[in-house]
Amino acid sequence: MITLDLDNSTDEAVYEAFGVDGNESEALNDNYLELFELIGRDGMLKLFKYFRGDKIDCPMRLYRPEFIADLAKQTADRRERAKIARAGGYTVKFIEGILRKRRAEGENEPDNQ
Repeated sequence: MITLDLDNSTDEAVYEAFGVDGNESEALNDNYLELFELIGRDGMLKLFKYFRGDKIDCPMRLYRPEFIADLAKQTADRRERAKIARAGGYTVKFIEGILRKRRAEGENEPDNQ
């Protein structure tokens, strides 16, 4: 028999009351099963708690292009910039375009006097 205090239950308590441990493949929806396999029970339950019902969009790139451009700006060597850009998932041409745009915007701004 399952006993739950619905007024004071947590996702962890429900998980345990339902006897899900060891039966995840039969109990969990496919997406949550995949998350369980990737990040474990606690991570999956945390994502469920904060994002359930929401669509989570995972971009192809982990890092913002502006961040990569800031890193690439620190070196003048184009080959090193290319390595940094590729490691961040971008092309050197795209990152250099951001840097050129920044320089052009900086030149067009009036001096603060």
